[in-house]
Amino acid sequence: MRLGLQGRFLLILCLVSLLQLVLLSGASYYYVSEQRYQEVGDQALDVARLVAREPGVIAGVKRGDPARLTVLVEQIRAEVGASYIVIGDSEARRLVHPNADRIGQPMVGDDPARALQGEAYISRAQGSLGVSVRGKGPIRNEMGQVIGVVSVGYLVRDIDADLQDFLRFGLGMTLIIVLLNSAAAAWLARRYKRAILGFEPEQIGRLYAELDCTLRTVREGILTIDEQGRLTSLNPNGIRLLRLDEQAARAAIGQPVTQLLPESRMLSLIQDPRPQYDEEIVLNGQQLIVNRLPLVRDGKLIGAVSSFRRKDELAELSAQLSQVQAYSDLLRVQTHEHNNQLGTIAGMIELGATQEALAFIGREAATEQTLLSFLMGAIAKPKVAGLLLGKYHRAHELGLVLVVDPDARLHDIPLHVSGSQLVTLLGNLIDNAFEATRRHGAPYQPIRVSLSDLGQDLILEVEDGAGGIDPALADRLFERGVSSKVEPGHGHGIGLALVRKTLDALQGTITIEATMQGSCVVCYIPKEV
Repeated sequence: MRLGLQGRFLLILCLVSLLQLVLLSGASYYYVSEQRYQEVGDQALDVARLVAREPGVIAGVKRGDPARLTVLVEQIRAEVGASYIVIGDSEARRLVHPNADRIGQPMVGDDPARALQGEAYISRAQGSLGVSVRGKGPIRNEMGQVIGVVSVGYLVRDIDADLQDFLRFGLGMTLIIVLLNSAAAAWLARRYKRAILGFEPEQIGRLYAELDCTLRTVREGILTIDEQGRLTSLNPNGIRLLRLDEQAARAAIGQPVTQLLPESRMLSLIQDPRPQYDEEIVLNGQQLIVNRLPLVRDGKLIGAVSSFRRKDELAELSAQLSQVQAYSDLLRVQTHEHNNQLGTIAGMIELGATQEALAFIGREAATEQTLLSFLMGAIAKPKVAGLLLGKYHRAHELGLVLVVDPDARLHDIPLHVSGSQLVTLLGNLIDNAFEATRRHGAPYQPIRVSLSDLGQDLILEVEDGAGGIDPALADRLFERGVSSKVEPGHGHGIGLALVRKTLDALQGTITIEATMQGSCVVCYIPKEV
């Protein structure tokens, strides 16, 4: 089971504090124990020297009188608190020992020869009574000759018993500190979790990755500042839309936003935190549609965010949406026409004219099926075939005639040319032909569409019955906002501008030619680029 932030804080601090305290306590215990052993060793050596200078001890060693030595040594041992005192003669045979049965036997442990040679020293070794810290020294007579050896010992188990109190104190302090660290960890975890809105670190990482991917994916530019007016982020599309140097934009992070974009007006939200929607501004030479919103957390202003997009891109998007609406209208037209046909058939049947009804159904079905079969066989892109079928019915509803060249063929379409691009080209050109023909007045001439994939280019031709194009507009007709329409209306000049933009993307060309009945627009799309 994965621990949450609070559990991780608690575990980490407890483990770290426990490890530190164990190491510190171990080092302290080792230091104290070594100091204690050194103190006990010094004490044992001092006692050994004291015993070696005691006249009664010297006399008892000379006489080799274990009984008198035992009484005297026991008194001294009791006064100094030693675990034992052992006295040996010049041959290291025991004269005094806590166990009477070992008197007369050789001394054990480390070699007593050092003491018999006149050296006084401290040792820690295994003796007959157990491991002990011992102070050993020579016993000399009045002439300074070594006549024996004295060993004063303190058993290690007695020393360790004294150190247990220190060890218990250290363990108790370790436990208290671990508990205090646990409480501190829990408090820190709760505080940090409130600061990060209750998210776990993995969730924050995922959210950051998702946010970064989102900011890179959206078409809009996204800019954020903090409460001090410093730039905190600017997504790649924002850098592209504003035509900024990427390195300069990245270097501006953390700096006042006015240094990079002095005309952004982002600081207005800091002064007056009210949302601003769909404001048209010119920023860094670009016409933008801008939305600005304040960033508020717990009722406190912490910054502001702005989204923006070029005005002309929004206009193009609106035109594309209008094209989608046109497709919807075409579907509505077909539905309406079919409903009329069904009404006609139903009326004939009610009047008993069944033969006429069957004949009507046969004619309409044959016409529809013939056109559909032709389009599906001649055009490889179903989108394009569907567009022409819909425009055919739309022309019928408008009282116009749309004629597709029987020799039309569009099979050899390169991969870089999409069906949506062809729909954009043909749809806008046919719509313009409809409008021009109706504006010219009745009787309406047929609108003719020709498609060809022969040679090195795809060729799309749309001929209207409008009576020609004003020569003054012919060169500028595909510029945004330029239109041959004279009546007021919205969206003029967008359709043909989309045609030009689509052809530019395909590296194609377009021409307008005058014909006997009107004008013919021809698009050339190279198969290889």
